[in-house]
Formats: sequence, structure tokens, C-alpha cells
Amino acid sequence: MQKEKAFLYIDTNFSNEEALMLDMAFRSFNFELVGLSSIRSQMTAEAGADNILGLNESHELFLPIAKGYEENLKEDQMATKGESIFNYKNHRDYLEEVNVEDQIYDIAQDCGKIDILATGPLTNIARALDKYEDLEDYISHIFISGGNLYGPDFNFKEDPQAINKILNSSIDIFILAKNLADGIELTDSFLEGLPKDDKNKKIIENLLADKDKRFLYGPLLLYLVEKPEAFIFEETGIKVDDKENIGEMIRVNSRRKVYLANRVNEESFLEYIEGKLCK
Repeated sequence: MQKEKAFLYIDTNFSNEEALMLDMAFRSFNFELVGLSSIRSQMTAEAGADNILGLNESHELFLPIAKGYEENLKEDQMATKGESIFNYKNHRDYLEEVNVEDQIYDIAQDCGKIDILATGPLTNIARALDKYEDLEDYISHIFISGGNLYGPDFNFKEDPQAINKILNSSIDIFILAKNLADGIELTDSFLEGLPKDDKNKKIIENLLADKDKRFLYGPLLLYLVEKPEAFIFEETGIKVDDKENIGEMIRVNSRRKVYLANRVNEESFLEYIEGKLCK
């Protein structure tokens, strides 16, 4: 009997590596992508949503996409890492005219169960959980790119209350800490050898041009969603400091355990990227 595909919802922005991750996700046949939302991070949530929409349209998928929040749970405007040079124009499709919380809930309820992949601050998801008490029943797993056991991380620092709310939920949580992806080198020769087409050429060119922002957090998180058996996990309780060293992950025994990825085979992961872009 063929295994049913998981329903996947993506909450993200549009940095170089997030754009690569989205391009790979749009090519994947291993899950059913049911919706996307933007969150303020690399650029504003509005600019991120427009770029996601344009890339989505270039793949001729026309998925539901909602603009998420610019402010954290404390209603403070979150920072951006710097406006991107991306400009993926869309011509036929439009952003959803609904609040992101309503989109997440409606899609999750329609699907019965969804997984969520999140690469930015967790504000959109936390607000949805606040608004809909039964939303936890419709989410199987949340895969998070963020956190650092050796200091604050941007995603968690911008909204520590949001990640702590999610960590206190009954949902199975997988965390890909930034220090794991930091150890994977993305060389010029690897990027130059990747399959390119009119959809991803600009993304790969940006990665080649900007060595200071040549990260793999998003693609590695997508790999975790599709191939969790390729990772070694530590089961541990986690909270995020929201008072002193804001945004730092701390191991605690009093919290429900999450799955913290701490090892992956780099060679297999890079082969995964090449394979995805061939499709």
C-alpha cells in the first residue's frame, strides 16, 4: 500500500537560502504543499509574500499565500536582516485576503492534519494557536529552523514569546539549530554545477555573488522534513530566554521534550539538493 503524502504548510521569508528552499519545495513530489505565509525577517512580510508569490507563479502552482505579521506578540515591529535584491514579479495570482491565523486554521482543518515548516520568527503560528484553541489537534509536527545553544538567534530573539508558546504546546517539535547548518560549506564549484532553469537561475546567482549570506538553513530544514532518518536527534526540554540573553535556547528538564537535530551527513544532503533541482 502506498504511503499517504503529508500535507505541508510553509511559513517563511525570502532570503537567498529560503528562496532556494522554496524552489526545491515547489519541485517536490514527496508531500502535498497546501499553503504558505510570509513573516518579517530578511525583508518585510509584505515584500517576502510578493516574492514568494512570484516564484510560486513561475512554477505554475498558484498556491494560497498570505502575508504574515511585521510585529511580534508584544506588538513590537520585528527587525529585518536587510532588504533583498530579489524581485520575482507575479502577474496573474494574488495574495489571500485573509488574516494569516485564519488561513493556517482553515487549511489545517480542511486537511485534517498538517505539518508546518517554519524558517523565521514563529509569530504567525503562535497567533494562530492563540486564536484557535483546537488548532493543536490539526498539526502533527512543526519543523523549525532557528535557535542556538551557544548564544541568541535572530528568529528566536525577535519573538521569544512565540517560540515558547509553541514549545509549550502538545505538538511534536523538531528544531534545526543554526549551528548545525553553519558547519556545511557551500562552495562556488558546487553552486556552479547545480542544475539551473528560468525559475532558480537568479537564486543561484545571488548565492554565488553573496558569500557572506551563503547559508543552507532552509534547504536543510526541508531535508529534515523529507528525510528525518538522515539526522541524529537529541530529545530534550527547551525554553528560550526572554529576559536576559534574549533568544538563547536553554535545556530544561521541566519542559516537554522536543527533537533537536545535532548531526547530519553533509555529502548526502548536498546530493539531495542536486537531485531536487533536477526535477
